[in-house]
Amino acid sequence: MSFALQELSRLLAPLEGTVGAVVAIDGTRVRVATPTGALTVHALDALVVGDRVLIRNGQARRAPSARRSFAV
Repeated sequence: MSFALQELSRLLAPLEGTVGAVVAIDGTRVRVATPTGALTVHALDALVVGDRVLIRNGQARRAPSARRSFAV
């Protein structure tokens, strides 16, 4: 029985987080497009459409970005 509960909790709240892009804003709720589909979550930061966000525990915050870029 514990395996089913662990699998359910992993599906509902993955630990690693999901990266996506903001496509719509409604107050503090934002709609985010992810590789697996669209999600509606609460925003922790001031976001605009097009921002990359990291979704963890139903909350979106700006995704960390590299401070330096290197030519390849």
